[in-house]
Amino acid sequence: MRKGPGGRQQSAASSRRTPLVVGALVVALAVSMGSPDAQAQQDGGAPSAQQPGVHRFDIAAQPLTSALVQFSTTTGLQVFYGAAIARDLTSPGVAGSFTPVEALRRLLAGTGLSYRFTNPTTVTLQAGPQTGSADGTTTLAPVTVDGSRGTGGGGQGYVARQGTSGTKTDTPLIETPQSLSVVTRDQLRTTKPASVADALAYVPGVSTQSPAFSRMADDLMIRGFNVATGNFGILLDGMKLQSNVYDGAIEPYGLDRIEVLRGASSTLYGQLGPGGVVNAISKRPTATPLHEVNVEYGSYDRKQVSADFGGPIGSDGKWSYRLTGLWRDADNWVRHVPDDKRFIAPALTFKPSESTSLTVLASLQQVRTKFAPPMPYADLRNGRVPRDLFIGEPGYDRYESDVYTAGYLFEHRFNDTFKLRHSARYFHADARWDYLMYGALRADGSLTRSVSDRREKSTGLTTDTSLESTFSTGPLHHTLLSGIDVYRRTYNSHRYRGTVAPLNNVNNPVYGRTPPVVNFNQDRGSDNTSLQVGFYVQDQIKVFDRWILLLGGRFDWNDSESKSYLTRNTTRQKDQAVTGRAGLVYLFDSGIAPYASVSQSFAPTLGTTRNGDAFKPTKGLQYEIGVRYQPPGSTLLLSGAVYDLTQTNVTTVDPADPTFLVQTGKVRSRGVELEARAKLGNVNLIAAYSYTDARIIKSNEPNMRGHAPDLVSPHTFSLWADYTLDDLGLKGLKVGAGVRYVSAANIAGYPNNVPGRTLIDALVSYDLGALGPRLDGVSLAINARNLFDKKYMTCAGADGCRYGDPRTVGATLSYRW
Repeated sequence: MRKGPGGRQQSAASSRRTPLVVGALVVALAVSMGSPDAQAQQDGGAPSAQQPGVHRFDIAAQPLTSALVQFSTTTGLQVFYGAAIARDLTSPGVAGSFTPVEALRRLLAGTGLSYRFTNPTTVTLQAGPQTGSADGTTTLAPVTVDGSRGTGGGGQGYVARQGTSGTKTDTPLIETPQSLSVVTRDQLRTTKPASVADALAYVPGVSTQSPAFSRMADDLMIRGFNVATGNFGILLDGMKLQSNVYDGAIEPYGLDRIEVLRGASSTLYGQLGPGGVVNAISKRPTATPLHEVNVEYGSYDRKQVSADFGGPIGSDGKWSYRLTGLWRDADNWVRHVPDDKRFIAPALTFKPSESTSLTVLASLQQVRTKFAPPMPYADLRNGRVPRDLFIGEPGYDRYESDVYTAGYLFEHRFNDTFKLRHSARYFHADARWDYLMYGALRADGSLTRSVSDRREKSTGLTTDTSLESTFSTGPLHHTLLSGIDVYRRTYNSHRYRGTVAPLNNVNNPVYGRTPPVVNFNQDRGSDNTSLQVGFYVQDQIKVFDRWILLLGGRFDWNDSESKSYLTRNTTRQKDQAVTGRAGLVYLFDSGIAPYASVSQSFAPTLGTTRNGDAFKPTKGLQYEIGVRYQPPGSTLLLSGAVYDLTQTNVTTVDPADPTFLVQTGKVRSRGVELEARAKLGNVNLIAAYSYTDARIIKSNEPNMRGHAPDLVSPHTFSLWADYTLDDLGLKGLKVGAGVRYVSAANIAGYPNNVPGRTLIDALVSYDLGALGPRLDGVSLAINARNLFDKKYMTCAGADGCRYGDPRTVGATLSYRW
């Protein structure tokens, strides 16, 4: 329980000016396809004389367009074709191990279409003799349909087909026996979230802190459990990132997608809380040119410029790059609080062959803002504290965070059976974090305050190495994954306290006090180090192309040390744990896929009992049954899950001495989650509902038993829809709206509920390319959050409340070419 302080390539307008309406399946970031396999003669698509690579295909007979999506996802090739020539055609499918050329021939058998390679990574489909330019190539103006890992694997719009977080392999969502939601690239681009918490607003089972807090930290709850603890369920590219929740939030503009894996997941990721993980996937170099510049202005004098560039380097296809950056100067709805950020993330990929790729990723982020200290629920509920009140001192309060990362992702396929993956990253963060804390609000309107002065430095070094092998034993097709990951963490926190005069009047404050600060560490200042090493193995077994059995196991050990600056005591602890996971999926031809799974989690607990015995790790156990529905060839995904999740060895006060803790506490969460994602013509739709019955069922504090953990509301519902009005004669115009409902929440240790809320979001955007070719690539979007300015709060305990954000509106002028 927490009580802390809290690519658009070319416009569709081009295709409208020609009789040929062009469809394109564009695969970005694919690691399995390189230039040798893609070489072909210009006179008819014959394969290169070079040794071709081989891929494993499992594409059923279905509409040709959807079969080509799967082909692109598997090979990394871009497929360009005229929409008219593919309409109503059916592919016989392809199953087995083939080169991309051999597989493509089988997919097109009986369709009457031919193909040609126009460059090493691009295939053009055509009907009848080739026509085009004098050099025998055809120039097409593509309408881009994302079919890559960039949208979570072979997705369109907001509907992803694949995800990596559920298995650490490229697995279709419908074959994953655990709840997994993907916030796609298109959704991020359309809704323009200011934080990861904002990006997850339409995902079931997730609850977050106020945006006032989220600008500094990604503090999230999944299924009633905190995933932003010291064990960190916040991942970047599948690896643990931060060593401390206050190191700085992840910038969503630097992400290609976000995957949310709900439920106990230690078998894949080691020490975690039982709620699950949030895996942010960074933008990667692209095989096709990408250029984007955005200029934004919005509420509270928000000024932001962002840019994203990528594409190949040279003509041989071996090198490609990505450069993403953002610069923001902004105020905040709380007076005297800035919201400034600088972010840049370069990336470079070297792919010397189809079998090998190396991507180097780095980032630098600077945040300049001020902390939003928690306040008592009673004062906010009664309206005694204005929403825009700044309780600190303008010349003293600060939150300054400098974060940089550097790492790489390496992949090598030895043959059709074995693939090696190895990734590593170094993380470093420096933060100066000074603020005045809320004391007591007096009857005369004055407010007592105290001082917190913090200097923090943390590092994280993480690696993950795995070997994937695919093979068959009779009717059983195996994808066997075995690996080792390592996470070394340091976190050095100096914390000082002091005194300051009261704020004279919360409704008309006068500032100018300089807080004196004591010169020794108090509270919880400490120097922490830990080393986690884990071995894992997982087998995905497909039986007769119907049943999918997933079995996994892991062994972890963790060494940690913490030195208190106040007491000078050093605590050393060694923990180890074995966790497992099993799941079963059945695939119907109709696209229905029911599943069942059981999984475990563990997380070390630092400290000792009254007798000096080290605490045991907390343990989580989850049972889940669910079903997905994704009709073949459709852009529809329906998901539902029911779960029972329990965490044991939770600390609670020692009845014999309340200054110590014992591990007799227990927290249970049961619930239902429903999610729908669809692209229906020009309509994109997301709907989500979750019922979360999370309770503290064992505690030595009577006022805690039966209450929900922090931030957890039993009912949440969200709906987002946007509609492009082209078919109504309003070409280029898009409108969208969303609703987010959160029911009242019961605060542990307090008799009343935090009121529920219903928030409305809205979007209007216009593609100026509809006005003429000179404006091709230019668009204007206006996004609004909390459109009707609903006043609400979020609470992490009775004394840990913050106001939510008021209405915010922003306009973005973008140019993509």
